[in-house]
Amino acid sequence: MKKQFLLIILCSFFCLGASAQTIIKGTVVSKIDGMPIPGATIIPNDESSKGTTTDFDGNFTVNVATNSGVITVSYIGYKSTTLKYVEGSHLNIEMEEEINALEEVLLIGYGSAKKGDITSAIAKVENIETISSRPVTNFTDFLQGNLPGVTVLQQGGDPSAAGRIVIRGQGSLADESPLTVVDGVPYYGPPINPNDIKSVSVLKDAASAAIYGAQAASGVIVIETKNGIKGKPVVSVDMYTAFQSATNLPSALNAKQQADIYNLAADNSGKPRQSAHNATENPWGQVTRTDWVDEIFRDAPIYNANVNVSGASDNVNYLTSFNYNKKEGVLVGTQSERYSFRVKTDIDVTDKFTVGENVYYSSTEATGTNTSSGYSGTIINAIYMPSAAPVYDEQGEFHGVAPADLSQFAGAYGDVYNPMALLLRPTTTNPVNFINANVYGKYDILDGLSFKSSYSYNYTNTDYKRFVPRVPESGRTNEQNFLYQSYSNRKQWVWDNQLTYAKTFGSHNLNLTAIHSAQKVNYEYYYQEGRGFSNEGSFNQYMGNATEIRTPITEVYEDALTSAIGRLMYNFDSRYFISASIRRDETSRLATDNQSDYFPAASAGWNISNESFFNSNTINNLKLRASWGQIGNINSVGYYSFDVPLNTTQVILGENGSLDYKGVFVGRQSNPNLKWETSESIDFGLDAGFFKNSLTLTVDYFKKNTKGMIVPGLEDLHQGTSSADVNGGEVENKGWEFAVNYNKTLTNGLKFGVFANLSTLSNELINLDGYNESGVDYINHTDNVRGVLTPFRSEVGQGLYSYNLIPYAGIFQSQAEIDAHQKDGKLIQPNAVPGDFKFVDTNEDGKIDNDDKTFMGSYIPDLTYSFGFNLNYKGFDLNTLFQGVGSVEVFNAYKFSTYNAALQGYNLDNRVLNAWSPENTNTDIPRISTSDNNANFGNASSWYLENGSYLRLKNVTLGYTIPSQVMNKISASSTLRLFFSGENLFTITDYSGMDPEVGGNGLDVGRYPLSKTYSLGLSFSF
Repeated sequence: MKKQFLLIILCSFFCLGASAQTIIKGTVVSKIDGMPIPGATIIPNDESSKGTTTDFDGNFTVNVATNSGVITVSYIGYKSTTLKYVEGSHLNIEMEEEINALEEVLLIGYGSAKKGDITSAIAKVENIETISSRPVTNFTDFLQGNLPGVTVLQQGGDPSAAGRIVIRGQGSLADESPLTVVDGVPYYGPPINPNDIKSVSVLKDAASAAIYGAQAASGVIVIETKNGIKGKPVVSVDMYTAFQSATNLPSALNAKQQADIYNLAADNSGKPRQSAHNATENPWGQVTRTDWVDEIFRDAPIYNANVNVSGASDNVNYLTSFNYNKKEGVLVGTQSERYSFRVKTDIDVTDKFTVGENVYYSSTEATGTNTSSGYSGTIINAIYMPSAAPVYDEQGEFHGVAPADLSQFAGAYGDVYNPMALLLRPTTTNPVNFINANVYGKYDILDGLSFKSSYSYNYTNTDYKRFVPRVPESGRTNEQNFLYQSYSNRKQWVWDNQLTYAKTFGSHNLNLTAIHSAQKVNYEYYYQEGRGFSNEGSFNQYMGNATEIRTPITEVYEDALTSAIGRLMYNFDSRYFISASIRRDETSRLATDNQSDYFPAASAGWNISNESFFNSNTINNLKLRASWGQIGNINSVGYYSFDVPLNTTQVILGENGSLDYKGVFVGRQSNPNLKWETSESIDFGLDAGFFKNSLTLTVDYFKKNTKGMIVPGLEDLHQGTSSADVNGGEVENKGWEFAVNYNKTLTNGLKFGVFANLSTLSNELINLDGYNESGVDYINHTDNVRGVLTPFRSEVGQGLYSYNLIPYAGIFQSQAEIDAHQKDGKLIQPNAVPGDFKFVDTNEDGKIDNDDKTFMGSYIPDLTYSFGFNLNYKGFDLNTLFQGVGSVEVFNAYKFSTYNAALQGYNLDNRVLNAWSPENTNTDIPRISTSDNNANFGNASSWYLENGSYLRLKNVTLGYTIPSQVMNKISASSTLRLFFSGENLFTITDYSGMDPEVGGNGLDVGRYPLSKTYSLGLSFSF
């Protein structure tokens, strides 16, 4: 009996052991950002009945019957994954996103659409999540090189300046800044915090941008900011520290070299040498005390910290972010600093009604320096300043070109500013406070029919104050001091009301949008200048202490714009697509008869790959697109161009009068017939995907014509006032755009991508009809170098701001060559001697003058391109970006005064040591002389023009994400990524200046260069 009882117990024990359960736990996160994935399905050993799902934190627990096996994890939008488990396992599972490229949602005007449904030229900025890994203070820096057809013209490295964005070429002489739209609302403030950005689309053609009407002629940048992710609150911290270093800097002559060069220059001109350069009379001038270029440049840090708190529940989505960014410039005394704050909330009040708000505040202050003037530019004065001069004198004051006891020699060195004084002496404050508050409500009226109303208010306040003390030291002495002070307030509201109907009827997909938009701007500006401060202490730098207060300058305007918009988007069976829109804009800037106009647009597409006859294992997507549209350009219209603007001034009245009466006069003629500029464009595009869309190709051909271009008319001298603006011409931009991407994941887990884009551009002024009645077919531009060189002209048949220069044909090596350069027996250059420039007499009139000028390209690049790759492997990621331009010219005006000994005795660039001499003939620098009888430097010639094409390693970023199993021991669901980034690491170029990206229209007199930047940072979330 006891044996039977024991047998029963043993059998029961083994049976219990056979049916025992093994518990497996784990966490599922996204491989992209490490965020938990709630609701992922967990299936053990293909037994669906025993499956479970992850909770809000991405955690799961599942009971299995065996000690080892496999589990399968799946979730919509991610690749399913199967992995092994053993008893006691805690699995940390990273899921890769699996996005069908055609299902990807892009931002469009007043909404969004699937990429596969788009028929116009809209491009999405890829890898936007890497923006936090690069030391960019604004989005413009990040955009450069990322999209075909979008050119960013950097304005040098000045921390107070931002790059200029040009989309598909320059079509106007007026403002062509693209419209920025943030979270569906036009945005008119300073650059937003880059860390707030979730996605960006660029609307490049009229069909896509026309829905934004008169403000969108130059394209639209549509930005969506980040929001919360459903689950517990997430705190994200992004930080980096960077260091900048300027490279390829010029060098000036040392003190002895300067004396020797000017003695040689005097000998070559046949003039007596100056005593300042005589070692016996002025031994002080033979000793080098300062390397001025090295003195004004420094290695400069950047600091950036960003914190955001976000989350979401079933009914509420929220995000709050704070950013601090400080960038010190590589030129001493220059910097920028920004504080910004955003709070964003969306609340589902009911199943049909949603409300939200988005408030952004920023406070910025930037101090730059002038590097664009041939007189007072900081960098060029570092070349001008004699190397013999120290920075400070014995009393600690800024030193002049010569010490006080040698003032008799000061004139030999020219009217030079101490460059350190230019940077450090003035006291400048320039805070800009900005707030943008947007509230909206959205109501789903019926199935597919919704109404949204949004109201946005922008307020910008600037408060500028700059005190410039006296300049007592020798050089460019000024015994006057100045206080410049201004403030401005800009208030703007935008109210949009939008009705949208989106419905699918079988194979028919319909989207209708109707919008009414209204906005108004109130602006006030006040400027005051004071002079003659008896005390320059900070306590006395106030306008009331000036002994002379100049007439203030004020500017006030109101600006209103109302618009009605309608759009239809339709596709049949995702094969045939049409889209059409029309917008009526009415502006206060034009006279009553011209205030309103209609701007239509249409596009169509054919997805060939969705046709039943199309069957290819190689080509997975093939779509043709075509679009046409017109947009008015309000940005080029002055606020009161149609009416007579009045100016005020101080006048003298009476026999013993003084400047104590105010006069009012007509400052400019008006034009009540002025109309919009109209931008009309066509676009033909192709989208293709190969090998399961791992390889994608986009090709576009575009042509954009700006008609009725607004330009200042020719002055009527009988009127005695400035001319009015007129609709005076047409500009055409056309070109090709190519973008290719290849992405692949290998079986060993290596994920890599390769990308490239290329754009061509042809810019031409088609006509100047309406510009004048005198038959003049060109516009002379006033951009100049020290009032001598005027290199730009816009002429029919040429590009805008083309270089118009006298051809340079080398250097005369002998008198025989000079004698051979003649016309009808007369010397073409009678003042030339060996070592002078030879110029081409293009019109064959026997002399060299401005009539010999010919057109020689422009600073607008004919070719822009970029390429790069990215790798991800076992937590490591590597991203690279190469960016370049081709067929672009730069006018190197730096050479005018730094190679030229015929000015005021300035120190020169040390490259003049390679100037022509009978013993040194293999050079392109003319002979050194204190006279310029042949106008070697005084002629605006092609000698100044250099190839500005370049290829730049724009960015390399290497990152490492700490494994989740390690981070979970610190804090559940936390992530940490460490990264190192390099910006502008090297540049391949033939340009001899500091940097080929000189900004503006390509005129370089020693512009603030871009810097190499190295940064180290982290991204942490918990």
